[in-house]
Amino acid sequence: MVVITKHLLDAFMACCVGRRDDYAYQRSDGRYCRAGCPLTYDVVYRHLQGVQTIGSYLIDEQGLCRSAVFDSDASSGQVDLLQVQTQLAGVGVPSYLEQSRRGAHLRVFFRDPASPALVRRWLLPFRPDGVEFYPKQDALSESVPLGSLVRLPLGVHRVTGECYPFVAWSHGQFIPVAASLADMLAWFSTVQRVPVPASIPLPITDQATPTIPRTIPFKTVPTETTLTIRDWCRQHDPVAMIGRYVALDQKGMGCCPFGWHHNDGVDTHPSLWVYRPSSPDLCCWYCHVWKQGGSLFDFFRYYYGLSARELWSHILAGGHF
Repeated sequence: MVVITKHLLDAFMACCVGRRDDYAYQRSDGRYCRAGCPLTYDVVYRHLQGVQTIGSYLIDEQGLCRSAVFDSDASSGQVDLLQVQTQLAGVGVPSYLEQSRRGAHLRVFFRDPASPALVRRWLLPFRPDGVEFYPKQDALSESVPLGSLVRLPLGVHRVTGECYPFVAWSHGQFIPVAASLADMLAWFSTVQRVPVPASIPLPITDQATPTIPRTIPFKTVPTETTLTIRDWCRQHDPVAMIGRYVALDQKGMGCCPFGWHHNDGVDTHPSLWVYRPSSPDLCCWYCHVWKQGGSLFDFFRYYYGLSARELWSHILAGGHF
């Protein structure tokens, strides 16, 4: 058996373990059962030695999370999530690719515990179709007291008997980041744990992916302008603007990007209607599930999680969308 020190366990647990007062163990059929007891060093040690396989609840006892996971069960999962990894790297967010039974996981580790709602607003726009994202909840509740369960890395899957490593793309193939379990545990002390932004930043570079909006430059507006938010909304075609962020059909219908108001964080049946308002009304979009709509300005405010003052300052400074 591999010698695993407390130092190695600390680095691993700091990245991958969420809730500490409970966990779940995997049965031989691949399903999980709640343990109903604390997740201790001994439990994690047994997981890493292949004696027992466990899953960790991503949202902890304080209602915060220390990581997020993109999960693809497709046969092309590794390649699909490699593309997400590249997109995240382009905006300065390190992420780590892990093989899985059917596809792959892509994990983002946080420097400090963060609100699941904020994490979802930040990272959900990078999620491709067909990929699950964890945490699936904005917050814990009486009906959802534990939240998302994710298998801890480096354990033996009870169905296949296989252990799935973290991998990197090199010379046209995926290779493990370390040659042994001990080395892979030591690797966790080198991973970058990213700070979660207090608000969702506006894009500043061109993005060439369907889920990330492209940068559209606005003309710089003098600081002492008399332009109002109402004027700005009237100057732009909402169907064209929102259509850069959401794929719309000929009727202006598309999948709502505000995933936290939809089951599993995803609007699977288009519920967002985008239309050109009739003056003097500024409302130009409406989500039939959320039962809320608003102006073009409101759309960007919700999309990036900014206050009205922050968004308006960005626009007046000649900001980009």
